[in-house]
Parts: sequence; structure tokens; C-alpha cells
Amino acid sequence: MPNRLPTAITLALALCTAGAHADVFTDIKYTDLVTRLGASVPTGAGIGIGQVEAPENAAGSYAPDVANSEFVGKTITLMSATGLAASGHATEVARNLYGNTVSIAKGVTSINSWNVNQWLTSDFLHTGQGGAVVPSAPPAGVKVFNHSWIGSFGSSINDNDALRRLDFSVTRDNIFVAVGTNNGAGSAAQSLLSYAFNGVTVGLADGNHANALTPAGIDGPTRRKPDLVAPGGFTSFSTPVVGAAAALLFDAADSHPAIATNANANKALTIKSVLMAGTTHRPTWSNGAPTSGASRGISTAPLDTVYGADLLNIDRAHLIFTSGEANGFATPQSSVFLRHQGWDYIPTALSNTSTYWSFRVHQGVSEASVAATWHRQVATNFSSFNVQDFDLRLWKLVGGALVSISGDAGATAFASGNCESKSATENTELLYMRNLAAGDYVLELKRNIGTQTAMPVVVGWYIPNTVASPDLDGDGVVCAQDLASMLNQWSTAGSADLNADNIVNAADLAMLLSAWGPI
Repeated sequence: MPNRLPTAITLALALCTAGAHADVFTDIKYTDLVTRLGASVPTGAGIGIGQVEAPENAAGSYAPDVANSEFVGKTITLMSATGLAASGHATEVARNLYGNTVSIAKGVTSINSWNVNQWLTSDFLHTGQGGAVVPSAPPAGVKVFNHSWIGSFGSSINDNDALRRLDFSVTRDNIFVAVGTNNGAGSAAQSLLSYAFNGVTVGLADGNHANALTPAGIDGPTRRKPDLVAPGGFTSFSTPVVGAAAALLFDAADSHPAIATNANANKALTIKSVLMAGTTHRPTWSNGAPTSGASRGISTAPLDTVYGADLLNIDRAHLIFTSGEANGFATPQSSVFLRHQGWDYIPTALSNTSTYWSFRVHQGVSEASVAATWHRQVATNFSSFNVQDFDLRLWKLVGGALVSISGDAGATAFASGNCESKSATENTELLYMRNLAAGDYVLELKRNIGTQTAMPVVVGWYIPNTVASPDLDGDGVVCAQDLASMLNQWSTAGSADLNADNIVNAADLAMLLSAWGPI
């Protein structure tokens, strides 16, 4: 395989100004996160960042300006050439990624900076060097890589080798990789690195970015990109907003008491899933599910053609993430109901098997969102790969039996959106339903029949909290039977959790006793 440098093109020709960032914080709901958490909001502290940039000029400038006030207290280690002038593009990316006032991951202090041409070849991926040479390990502590550049080797063989090596590294090293797609609605996307399976491809909140399907000749043709979008003047500057969100969540995985002892929380795959499950779905978002007929609510493509999973919402992603892991079951459950936000990391899903999660929605809610995502498995010599095939579906639970809400009959269960996601090509499935009616529901993740290598899959979900009636048995009166049911569920997250704080305790008991008597 020839080992020549790619055409690496920076994504922005002009720089954004810092004045826009207050709006960015509002748009991605960071201001809501700060309001909810106050001084305990995570900052990305202790999380290392890898920043990879295209050279900005003939001299090869690629690194941020270390003298910029946004980087006081930060250590930026140059991994490629030294002694070059600072790159304005890299500086603006860095401000969004880990700047002291501009970024949501202002607590990041350790950064490694690469020129992309060296990172792709001699310094990290080792593209074109044969199957015996694997990607280098990231520097100690680096959990997030940001790639605000696009390019191609001009050869699908070389491009696929680079993409496979990247996906191999994501899985082997447990790193989160944010990559930008090209600017300009309708423009051609470049192969590197937006067509990776295991990274997160980022577009612009206003839709002014490339959104073509993965082309023939590149692994996994017809997949949709981007995965989600974020605010920014160019995708160079929306991409680090997502990278910063990942650093913030990695910090939460280390520090939040609900998940700090759970190794599954510290997985890049878990963070990808909760980010995609937690997006703000704007009114025009759609993944193309039919709106009437027998196929109503059934989507064969999980993502919107322009916006992917839609707009980054760090407050909602953090809420899903810190609600903790809730394990699914091998069979549908009619009496064990899980909290309305959460996730589940499944290490191995066997062929032709399903995992189920049950939810009780006490009152109708405006929306419900679920995302499942998994990695492709790349051969250690990079000569091949395989990808599991999953379907995601929501059922109504009636009298202990699963009842379909697909087709026109499902209109009584949800107003619009999709209750089934059945892509044959993506490594993501996504459900989004507007105006979900009250009732009991079962979420099913099914791995379809296939011989692919079993790889972990993570499901994340968001349903607005609903409040249980103290009349737990539904007989029209709050009485001793309801009290007994509550006591049997004490210290669990059962249906007697009246205030939706994920535990049955004295607060719920007080609510039940205050409602004693006929409803």
C-alpha cells in the first residue's frame, strides 16, 4: 500500500468570535446543567485531550497559541514539529475544546497536539504500514480526540485502512473520537475521518454541512452522517463542543457517586450512546418513519438525513448518564419497571436473542428517546471487519403481554415519530416518539441472526419523569394494600417511587399517607 500523505483540508477559513459562546451554552443546555448542579457541575478535570489539526500554512503550523489567556494553567504538549508559529484555526478549536471560559470542559489541563499528516502516518495510526504495525497507544490519560479537519489519501484502499485503524484504536484504547464533516449543505464529504463507525461525526446545528451517504468503495456504504450536530460557525468549531461534552461526561464517570464505581460508565461507547439518546429533537427532526399505514412508526434509517440524532443536549445526556446503569432482562417483565432515564452496557449479545427493559409511564409525556450503539470489530491485521445487526423496538405491555404499537393502531400510543428502528447498515438504532401516552411499555433490543463477532452494545433512554398515583393497586382508594405494596418495594426504584427520585423511601411514604382514603 503506498504511504503518501493525505490531502488535509481545514474546515474553516474564518474564525468565530468568543461573543457567540453564551448562545452556545444555552443551545446545548449547558446553562441548564449549571442551574441544576451548581458548583458540582463536572468540568473535564483529570481528562486528557488529543487535538489533531491540519497544517495551516506552508510552514506547517498546527498547534494552538499557548500564550492565549484561554489556556492559562494548561499544558499543551506538541507531538509533531516544534518551533512553529501558532495556528489561528487550532487556537479557535482549542478555545471551544478546553478553553477556560469558552469551553464546557474548562477543567481539562493536559493536551497533546498533533499535525494530522504525522498523526495519520508515522506518529499514531501508521496508515499504509501493513497489518503487522498497529496504531500507537494514546498518551497516558488521553480519553478524547478531536479532529477538526477533513481529507483523503485519494485512494479508497488507504482511506479504508485509516478508518479501520481509527475504529480499532477506539475499541482497543477506549477513546472517544469527535470528527467534523465538511462545511456546506450538499457539499461532498471527505472520507477522513467522517466515515468512521466508532467515532462521532459532528455537523452544524443550522444544517450547513455535508450529509451525503457513505459512498461505494468506503466501508459500510449508505450509512448516514453526521451522528449529531452542535452550534458553531463552521464544523471545525461545532466538533470540539461535542469533544468537550465527552470530556465532561468522562469526568462525571470518575466523580459522580452514582456511577464512579461502575467501570461500564467509563466506556467511550456508553458516552456515545447517552449523548445520542439525550439530544434535543427539534420540530422538523425525522428519521423517515411512515406517518400512516401498516408501516407507521417503523424506520429503516435511524438518523435524520441532515441532523443525525439532532442537537447536543449536555444537561439531558448528563441526567441519563448519572441516573446509572439499569440491567435489562432476557424476557419481558410485567412487574419490574425501571427509572425513566438510564442506560445499559451489554458486554455480549448473542445472535438471535433479545434484551428487554420495562417502563411505567404514569401520565402522558411530550417525548421519549432511545439510542443503541455499538462498535464494528476490525481484524488485527486491518484486512477485514464485521458489524453486528440490531433492531430496537418499543411495545405496549397490556395484561402481561406485548402489544405492537406499529402501524395505524399505534396512533393511540404516540402521536408521531418511530417506535421501531431497523437499519441493516448502521451501527446505531434510534427511537423517538412525540406525545407518548400513559401506560406500561417494554423496550426490546434484538440482535438479528448473524455470525459477526459479538461486541458490546449500549442502550440509553430518556423519558420525562412521571408521578405515580399513591393508589398503587388502582382500586380507587389509598389504603393498607397500597401501604403494604410500598413497604415491599422499600429502597428499590419500583412503581411505588411516587416522587420519581429512583428510590422508595420516607418521602414516598409521606405522600401516600397524605392521600389516605378515596381518590
